[in-house]
Amino acid sequence: MGRGLASMLAMLLPIATEATAHPALPALEACLRNTTGSVVIQGESSYDEARLCRNTRVDIVPFPLAVVRVSSEKEVQHAVRCAAAQGVQACARAGGHGFENAAGCSGGLTIDLQDLQDLAVEPDSQVVHFGAGHTLGQLYYKLKTEYDLVVPGGAESGVGASGLFLGCGRGMLTQLHGLACDTIQGVRYVDARGELQVANADTNPDMFWMAKGGGGEFPGIVTEFTVQAFTAPHSLYARDCTFPPEKAKALIKTWVSHLPEMSDPVHQMFTHITMWNSMYVNFPSLCFDCSPEQIEWFEAKVNEIAEAVGGGQ
Repeated sequence: MGRGLASMLAMLLPIATEATAHPALPALEACLRNTTGSVVIQGESSYDEARLCRNTRVDIVPFPLAVVRVSSEKEVQHAVRCAAAQGVQACARAGGHGFENAAGCSGGLTIDLQDLQDLAVEPDSQVVHFGAGHTLGQLYYKLKTEYDLVVPGGAESGVGASGLFLGCGRGMLTQLHGLACDTIQGVRYVDARGELQVANADTNPDMFWMAKGGGGEFPGIVTEFTVQAFTAPHSLYARDCTFPPEKAKALIKTWVSHLPEMSDPVHQMFTHITMWNSMYVNFPSLCFDCSPEQIEWFEAKVNEIAEAVGGGQ
């Protein structure tokens, strides 16, 4: 645990909340320009574009001292060392979809990982090694088109795979294959001293534990994931039931009472409820590569829930 805690403490440095002149900026810039390729600092014409996250919520206002776009693990190491030497926080940005102000790394150094795009597959075991710069869409596309594989994850293609896997990640294949973080077998990461480390069940097991759900609190910058993939489904059977909003409470209670049974992987299904600010509540379900017997059970279960709630279509 000592190494993980030391890394965490080293990363937890003060964060500024607005763009102000920082005494460390000249030295930080000089260090970065000597060791990394693409560097944008406060005051440059491209800064406003480089600093923004994809989440443009008005209360998320990122003002990092600099943004560096890296193309290799060595450049990540160099960038972290530059930040550490000047006593500023180093933050990873993969997809840029963070929902907190911490995602903007105000007062620190944003390290943009989007060019870390390596991917390799072990055919016999279906174990995948992928760079931390992939979005979910990029990862899904490469795995399906080149290897006929999938990993469980979310449905938004532009979200960074790194944030989703580190933060657990639920998606349409979760009831069949678990959460995204359940598939992690190991990570490569750069610690707060700029050293490249490995975490798995045998090496740095405390950091491996944090990688399987620690999210943005992981005390290091992950550069590569090793995960278990699965053969992609080739057929989908779907049911979509819609209810008026006054049926939401009854639907949720009935759905939850059947959820343990529906979540059993033997049924190869996905089910959830969506109820945004709308005039209806939606209850969609999917069955992946299901046999006629599984489809019969699937249909009966969806009908049972719909009939118990009443008023659906």
